[in-house]
Amino acid sequence: MIRRENNGGWILITQHDHAILSGQVMTSWGNGKFAKPDPLDEVLFAVKEHDSGWKEWDSNPKINIESGFPANFTEMSPYDQSVIWSKCYRSHSSIHSYASAIIALHFSKFNRSNLKKDPNNEQLKLLQIDMKDFISKELNFNISNSNSDIIPNEIKVNLKMLQIGDIISLTLCHGWRSIEITETPLDYNGSETTLKIESEDGLNYRISPYPFSEPLLELSISGKNVDRKSFLNNQELRDIIEISKDELLAFTITKG
Repeated sequence: MIRRENNGGWILITQHDHAILSGQVMTSWGNGKFAKPDPLDEVLFAVKEHDSGWKEWDSNPKINIESGFPANFTEMSPYDQSVIWSKCYRSHSSIHSYASAIIALHFSKFNRSNLKKDPNNEQLKLLQIDMKDFISKELNFNISNSNSDIIPNEIKVNLKMLQIGDIISLTLCHGWRSIEITETPLDYNGSETTLKIESEDGLNYRISPYPFSEPLLELSISGKNVDRKSFLNNQELRDIIEISKDELLAFTITKG
């Protein structure tokens, strides 16, 4: 769940809808300066389905027990995160093994970060082992906990493509006004740049250098419009979401 500030309340956006928006962003990636993802279909599938494991959670959202607010995805327990992340990279592995391995690489970074904070957490250790085994099987190389240099460059670039789509979508969904994305690949030969994304209103964005094939991207996403308050329990939050109105957010992205 993503909480976007909105006139004293929030617009609540599901993780899976945010991922679909990520895929829509990256569908237009590539022009004379930026290489398109390759293999295109698998990379785009990884981007748009990278949060597919959140569907069950988002259909039964929970509150942050400290604030009573709807729990943002960054406020969840490591245990809940590990269960969801496992579903994200295993949901489509029988048909989209390459895409699923890219998704596993994406979440292994976050899980390593959690392990640094809680090195004795057995759930996180088991998840990291499962991710390593899964990646090794699907991509035919062994991944280290600490060394990313062993990852083939093509896979590094495609992982970064997923991360870029994720970050741009999160920027739009949250209405962030300014962000930079470093180490943005220009091609599969090691050339990189830094993307600068800016907006005055959290709806209309400029990106420089411009990475898309179309001169104007028009995108949208819907969320639930709820009042800003502390909810007594999970069920109260779910009941409010059930009767809340949909709010459509329309975005544009142009050259900076």
